[in-house]
Amino acid sequence: MKFRNYAAILVTGAMLSGLVAPVLANELEEQHQQVQQQMQSQQNKAAQAQEKVNSVSGRLQGIQSDLETAQKEYKSIQAQLSQTESQIEANKVILVQAEGRLAERSKVLDKRIRDIYQNGQLSYLDVLLGASDFGDFTTRMDLLKRVINRDVELIVKVKAERQLVMQKKEELEQDRAVILELKRAADERKKIIEARRNEQKEMLNMAVGEKEIAEQAYNELMDTSRRIEQMLRNRQNGGGKKGPAVSSGSMMWPINGEITSPFGWRTHPVFGSARFHSGLDIAADYGDTVVAADGGVVVHADWLGGYGKAVIIEHSNGLQTLYGHNSELVVSEGQAVSKGQMIARAGSTGYSTGPHVHFEVRQGGSPVDPTGYLP
Repeated sequence: MKFRNYAAILVTGAMLSGLVAPVLANELEEQHQQVQQQMQSQQNKAAQAQEKVNSVSGRLQGIQSDLETAQKEYKSIQAQLSQTESQIEANKVILVQAEGRLAERSKVLDKRIRDIYQNGQLSYLDVLLGASDFGDFTTRMDLLKRVINRDVELIVKVKAERQLVMQKKEELEQDRAVILELKRAADERKKIIEARRNEQKEMLNMAVGEKEIAEQAYNELMDTSRRIEQMLRNRQNGGGKKGPAVSSGSMMWPINGEITSPFGWRTHPVFGSARFHSGLDIAADYGDTVVAADGGVVVHADWLGGYGKAVIIEHSNGLQTLYGHNSELVVSEGQAVSKGQMIARAGSTGYSTGPHVHFEVRQGGSPVDPTGYLP
């Protein structure tokens, strides 16, 4: 009997375990998959974040953005400062003129009051009653009106001039306080600008000093160059919109300056080792005008990795030109430009140790020696 009961228990347990085990296994598998998905999601987010942090170009772009914001704020403050200083000068002139008129009118009013005090107040009624006839009466009435109106007008003008003088003095005090605040704000922005420029230099110095980062930065630059090549080839093969590019067939220099680094293999000024240089570096100052080497259509006008702020123009003769490291772009994508038209202002954005223009000529997307196309 006991054996039967024990056997029944075993059979029942085996049946239950056969039912419960698949359920538990499925739940564990689902939980495992969820954990794996969460881990993968976190890894992807971490990888994306690290990629942004590790990108030398991305960090330089961020620094450049902060620098430009500070420069715009500084320019705005300088404009307000100039406007306030002009207002102060204008108020000074108005104040001097008002004080001059006030002194002159006060002098006349003082004399009028002194005369009244010395000679006594004239009885207007006695003057009117002393008229010999009606015509004399009206004449005397008119004269009295003029005297009264002149006295009232003089008093009103003196009062108005005094109010104007007080107002301008108060405005000058307020404007001087504004000047002090604007100068303080301008000094703060200058410090931010200097700090961002130093940060750029430190970033580039780090790229020079650390081989791994230097290699990474150079590879990023080469990758950008290859992407440019692919983009231009796609356009030529019908992969992009083509605008009314009108080229003259000959090129001009995008900026007047000395060639500081030629096309071809060279010792890179940032990375310090032999690197292929895909264009010409032309010396320039911050803000110098950069012009289109020939007519065409702008196919890119934005940040372009190590090239910084760059413009690419597609010409009708199968050539493309690139202008890199600008501080400001004055054209936009899809815009038709003519030979010699201003397209940017020179600068030192991207992988650059100082202000210059990086100029490339590309044939079918591949960089070629620009000197063969320039006069």
